[in-house]
Amino acid sequence: MLTHNLNKGLQVIEKHLEASNQEEQKQQLIGDNGMWYSYLIDHQPDLKVQNHLPQSWLILYYLQIKFDYGNKQGSRYPYSNEWMPHFKNWAIQAIGIDINIKTEKQQDMEIDDPILNHEFLQELGTQNFSRRSFLKWERIMHSHGESLKEAYALRSGKFERVVDMKLVKLANSHNIVLVPYGGGTNVTNSLEMSKTEKRMIVSVDMTRMNKIKWIDRVNMSACIEAGIYGADLENELKKQGYMVGHEPDSLEFSTLGGWISTRASGMKKNMYGNIEDIVSNIKFVTSKGTYTKTNNWPRISNGPDLNHIVLGHEGNFGIVTEAVLRIRTLPQVKKFGSIIFPDFELGIKFMDQVARTRLWPASIRLVDNLQFQFSQALKTSSSSITQDFTDSLKKFYVLQVKGFDQNKMSACTIAYEGGREEVEAQEQNIARIARKFNGMLTGEENGLRGYSLTFMIAYLRDFGCSYNFVAESIETSCPWSQVNILCKSIKETLIKSSQSRGIPVNKIFASFRVTQLYETGAAVYIYFGFSYGDMQIKNVVQMYEEIENEARDEILRNGGSISHHHGVGKIRKRFSEKTMPPMAIDIMRNFKDIIDPKNVFAVNNTIYQNEEERQNDLTHKL
Repeated sequence: MLTHNLNKGLQVIEKHLEASNQEEQKQQLIGDNGMWYSYLIDHQPDLKVQNHLPQSWLILYYLQIKFDYGNKQGSRYPYSNEWMPHFKNWAIQAIGIDINIKTEKQQDMEIDDPILNHEFLQELGTQNFSRRSFLKWERIMHSHGESLKEAYALRSGKFERVVDMKLVKLANSHNIVLVPYGGGTNVTNSLEMSKTEKRMIVSVDMTRMNKIKWIDRVNMSACIEAGIYGADLENELKKQGYMVGHEPDSLEFSTLGGWISTRASGMKKNMYGNIEDIVSNIKFVTSKGTYTKTNNWPRISNGPDLNHIVLGHEGNFGIVTEAVLRIRTLPQVKKFGSIIFPDFELGIKFMDQVARTRLWPASIRLVDNLQFQFSQALKTSSSSITQDFTDSLKKFYVLQVKGFDQNKMSACTIAYEGGREEVEAQEQNIARIARKFNGMLTGEENGLRGYSLTFMIAYLRDFGCSYNFVAESIETSCPWSQVNILCKSIKETLIKSSQSRGIPVNKIFASFRVTQLYETGAAVYIYFGFSYGDMQIKNVVQMYEEIENEARDEILRNGGSISHHHGVGKIRKRFSEKTMPPMAIDIMRNFKDIIDPKNVFAVNNTIYQNEEERQNDLTHKL
């Protein structure tokens, strides 16, 4: 079950703050060579950064959310306080988890002392910022995202290089490195810094810039500061009767600036668009000055649109400080639906046909049989004999009357939004196409449950880590003609690559989800993991990355993209040259040299800056 014990969380936070105060009393200053600085200066200690929590509470608040066998508690998500009685047995039988072998997280992490640029710190002074911090836990938090490698470093290792200082407002003239930081939810090692970087690294925490500056109700737009978290953005707009509609799985923890920097996509893209469809203007601070359009036109033809240089820049060129977004009025109707198909291939054909109609629900996602069985394992317990009897009848009807094979069937979850007539038309269209491919409508409750589980599944990775099971998601996009072929080929590659490294097939999880629709193709998620028993964790992470690289090669061979929305970061840089011609890479390098000649924004994502870096990465020396 998923637990979220706020009272316990607050006790942990209080103890942490008390310990921090005691540590600061022992050692008030940090420095070297006779130059000393306060560990923390916060001119706005009560400034709320997310969910109405101060900065110092944020990281610990979410540590209390997890999958647990303990008592029922919490209400953060639907089903948070519900038993999932089938999950344990499914995990043992389907993916080989051994509940008797558990690996605990480390309680602390060693990090190196910060590199200090005294000229920069002296000019910065003690007033020209909102918050400046050298605190250990903040330096660690701002040095990683949520990739597999980083998750395991947090649990049992260390980071080779962490940022030296965290603040908001920075000078740019002392040859220091600036790394923009939003929600820290990237899964591409984008925040990982090279151990060869000897300059002072300053993390620019954008989450203190989190306000809605204005709403233009006539022109349906709003100016938003880039550090706002997605959930807070939607909650604040909702109070005014509006929404943006960009809803990635990381909505609670990711920020507007992060969406722009990675060229993100959300679960409801079919109705509200990808981030490039939502953003109309951007304020972008670079070493050469600030870029922004001089007016908020709905569209303009005046040469190449520099917005599209900023979108997907992954921190290489500058810092997004605010953006003007298109907004919508709140939908009149919001409801869910679900469908089951005899097999995954028929479900893919259904999705293809839906894409051709352009009468799309806000979200429609198809999962294969393994993921369908996984979702069934997460079903909550029932205290109603009537409900149990009804569920048994439904199962009998599906398997015995309709003849579905429970080891082949796939499922589709749907979210409808819009006006009443609009939603009714969408529902009728979906039902008509589903019948064509032997689909069976299975109701709104299953659709709501499937959609809600998206936000909870993220916590399962940490649960898996505790029981020596490693897992991550891989995503791509490809033409409709390749979707089924790609899924089959990638599954074969993942199993073959795992087996060649000693992982038995009964300990491998490889599952697929077809999601965001386009007339020409779709986004495809691959969920891959394996149970590694008593293998050394360092070897496990390297093994996983090797298998993922082989799978990514196979994705590209089968017409898939390097990424649909997670971006490239560092984890996929080796594949950039397979998706862009050499002249395009040269253009990107030249643009970087022009806009950031001192390489102040040295986060070094997307492409290799030189051949030495390329060779080191390809031979796993970094």
